[in-house]
Amino acid sequence: MKAISFAAPIPTYLTTLAAGRLSRRLYIGPHACTTVGDVSEPVLPGERWVRIRTRLGGICGSDLNVITLKASPTTSPFSSFPFVLGHENVGDVVGVGSAVRDVRVGERVVANPLLCCEPRGVEPPCTECVAGNHSRCAHFTDGALPPGMLIGTTRGTGGSWGEQFVAHESHLLRVPDALSDEEAVLVEPFACSVHAVRANLPEAGARVLVIGAGSIGLLTTAAISALAPEATLTVLARHEFQAEHARRLGAARVVASRGDYVGALAEAGQSRLLEPIIGRPIGIGGGFDYTYVCVGGTRALDDALRLARPGGTVVLLGNVSTLNGLDWTPVWLKELTVRGSLCYGVHAHGGAAQNAFAEAASLIASGRAPVRPLVTATFPIGEYRRALDAALDRGTTRSVKVAFRF
Repeated sequence: MKAISFAAPIPTYLTTLAAGRLSRRLYIGPHACTTVGDVSEPVLPGERWVRIRTRLGGICGSDLNVITLKASPTTSPFSSFPFVLGHENVGDVVGVGSAVRDVRVGERVVANPLLCCEPRGVEPPCTECVAGNHSRCAHFTDGALPPGMLIGTTRGTGGSWGEQFVAHESHLLRVPDALSDEEAVLVEPFACSVHAVRANLPEAGARVLVIGAGSIGLLTTAAISALAPEATLTVLARHEFQAEHARRLGAARVVASRGDYVGALAEAGQSRLLEPIIGRPIGIGGGFDYTYVCVGGTRALDDALRLARPGGTVVLLGNVSTLNGLDWTPVWLKELTVRGSLCYGVHAHGGAAQNAFAEAASLIASGRAPVRPLVTATFPIGEYRRALDAALDRGTTRSVKVAFRF
């Protein structure tokens, strides 16, 4: 089958790293870590697994970091090579294991790609999985599968950047007929935003800031608008087309990340800026109660810490690895809470517990999260360079979410 795969033996890694600095196009090719071509179809790892023919496979920022070798080596023990990329998905069931009871061939599904205890066949499950905190599973390298946190990071399942992949029956979500493929492929990234917001839910009247208006920033904007509608939401966006999406999804104010944007953010957060003898200003008296950092890099987190209110919460959704030159003083000076957020889990609300993955699909299907326009382009896998260029050059292409179609 046709697929885009990744492997990183040290000689190939070093060669790709050097070549990619000369031209971004050299990150992919027959002698690079990322290759395009025919691979074997993945086998069913067990009797409760199903085979899925991909309809759409979304391009995530984490995938782009893998291709361009910007992903932290810290995550490499949680992968096994070579693997087919892609965890954002929607597809049709084309085969089922002998013990599958709740899924039938022909059904359109989205797969929760998290490979925690249950799909790995680990018994008894770890304490975090029992508690519903599946993204904190202790067994991402154990059980019936090779190491890998997600479908699309292990050699054992394939990924949605290939014509077929496999998933565990317990992690499948049927796609209702009313939901388009473009909406369905957003369920996985939107679930990441729902998880982050549910775990750090703003109260009525809270001042909230979303830093970044790429796909995760805009999906987080949609999640806050749906789950905390009485909060006052500000979004920091680089491009005007992103600002248009943010306003449509419920942002009360959008600040462009150019010029004196820090002053505009301080005004939105009802904070006063003080100037140090050298360096960037820091806000006091007010500030944002909750800040969701949805891009990587030092500047974004620095903005978040400086503009948070004393005692406020900063949530990291962007792929942050090494942060050079970050001044952590505001963390202790303001007694801030800085939290990471990964994938999805189970949250209690409304008298019941619900997985963020299922809630994300429900919010999209109900119309409370009108995210369909965020899928701005789809490409056949044969046009992978156009697809990746569109995903990487957002300012030029006005893209938000780009996906491969099969």
